Amino acid sequence: MQYAGLVAVYDDLAGTDSTNAKRDILAETFADADPDLLDRLVTLVRGRLGPAYDRPDLGVSSSLTLDAILTATGAPESEVREQWRATGDLGDAAAWAVDHGGQQTLFSEPLTVARVHDTLREVATYAGDGSQGRSVDAIAGLLADADTSEARYVVRTALGHLRVGVGEGTIRDAVAHAFLDGSEESIRAVERAYQVTTDFRVVARTAREAGREGLADLDVEIGRPVQSMLAEKAERLDAGLADAAGESGESRCEYKYDGIRVQVHVAGDDVWLFTRRLADVTAQFPDVVRAVREGVTADSVLLDGELVGYTPESIHADPSDRVPVAFQRLSQRVKRESRVAEMAREVPVVAHLFDCLAAGETLLDRPLRDRLTHLAESYESVAPDLDAGRAGLEPVRSEWVPADTGDGDPAAHDGDGEHGDDPAESLYREALDAGHEGLMLKNPDATYEPGRRVGRLLKLKPTMEPLDLVVSRATYSEGRRSELLGRLYLACYDPETDALREVGRVSTGYTDAELQELTDRLEESVVARDGRDVTLDPDLVLEVEYEEIQSSTTYDSGFALRFPRFLGIREDLAPTDADSLDRVQSLYDSQ
Repeated sequence: MQYAGLVAVYDDLAGTDSTNAKRDILAETFADADPDLLDRLVTLVRGRLGPAYDRPDLGVSSSLTLDAILTATGAPESEVREQWRATGDLGDAAAWAVDHGGQQTLFSEPLTVARVHDTLREVATYAGDGSQGRSVDAIAGLLADADTSEARYVVRTALGHLRVGVGEGTIRDAVAHAFLDGSEESIRAVERAYQVTTDFRVVARTAREAGREGLADLDVEIGRPVQSMLAEKAERLDAGLADAAGESGESRCEYKYDGIRVQVHVAGDDVWLFTRRLADVTAQFPDVVRAVREGVTADSVLLDGELVGYTPESIHADPSDRVPVAFQRLSQRVKRESRVAEMAREVPVVAHLFDCLAAGETLLDRPLRDRLTHLAESYESVAPDLDAGRAGLEPVRSEWVPADTGDGDPAAHDGDGEHGDDPAESLYREALDAGHEGLMLKNPDATYEPGRRVGRLLKLKPTMEPLDLVVSRATYSEGRRSELLGRLYLACYDPETDALREVGRVSTGYTDAELQELTDRLEESVVARDGRDVTLDPDLVLEVEYEEIQSSTTYDSGFALRFPRFLGIREDLAPTDADSLDRVQSLYDSQ
């Protein structure tokens, strides 16, 4: 298939806002595809080069891609940069450069879908000295043979921003319409198959070759992650326990750790670790692999848990005396490619296990109570050992809570009153006192539903008070919102120095209309521009919520908000009325 054919599909997808129309475009594309191209197409239509759990990192920044555009087209850099700034899309800038560059290729070779896909996959394997130059040359080679539209989508695919409005649901429905009858039953069959495989290549191929019966036969496979079941938020302990109660009225309460969700796959001596985002982090956590090999007794098992970092000084202490490290510190291990063993000693972890999704057979449709039995039979606890380079392997701290307990808000009690013997409230306070986030509340009769937020799995955490903060600078967004200032840096006020101190960056929480209003107001305050970054005369105050405050060396306040979210504009506040640095310090200390 010529790449121009896929580009025409991209243009059709981008040219309609109708989800059904996008579905039909993809269904026709999939149905007409050669069997050997279907795998590539179902990933490329989202601008990806592999399934959800295998997203190769090309290691190609916007600046390197710009170098490739200039190399291939000979267009003036200043003019290409101006096109990039004006459109917010380096793909559009590449298309302009192909039309306006002075360099022509004497002998061009038409692009094919396979060539573009396979070349970019190969770029992801480049490493070591000279890898950046090889990457630029490879992408420039594609662009040299590309026409205007092809160049646009080569660049967008390389950067991971395709901008055609296709999500997982659209691909799911398209597969059901291309190879099945498109009914609700077929869509559910495709969805279930994707939940257990996280790979539309497998799902589409199976639907094409074996229909709905073949999809039903797809199952959990060790070494291939399953989508994680997610929790909804409980506003109060009593209501949460009521929602999570099983048929007997009993609930299971577990510590909610501030760590990295991890799936542990074991097949004999082979071990894989995947994050909630399905990233393979096996190489980054050799200490966990060592603990799994020592502690897991099952020959084939898939376990669900949380990697929690603790200070080296406390890692060998009694579990109740360990001191957890901030998530920000722990997360540094995920991207670590060098000094991995040294980092494991600096931020040692314990894998706290809380579920078993497969043990020789899939357990997704079994109730939690049964899955916990399999979990207990699958491993033995392993103590962390820094000298041996081994992480800990332990169950979560938990309690079975009978009906008619947790009849109030634990934050309203001091722990010494009438609720002091309530197991749920006691565990909640214990978790917070130990430096963890709160509780997970689970229905013991619930099955495991990959990829869904369900009311039978709830999380209870203290609510942090919103902060009023000043927008100090901003960056234009990428993708669909590229013309809007969607990345806003936030600052608190330091009255001692009459200065603003940054505490993070917000990029979520606003509607398109709200973001347009924010952009219109902020652009009136721009005092300097540097590419897509703008410096502002800080006069706009926003109300922001967040999950927690962390210490940070990134921002000059010494703090950073974790997961900040826009709530609204504080029209009544001037920048000097914003929350102070002392207040941020106080909230940090009270966590």
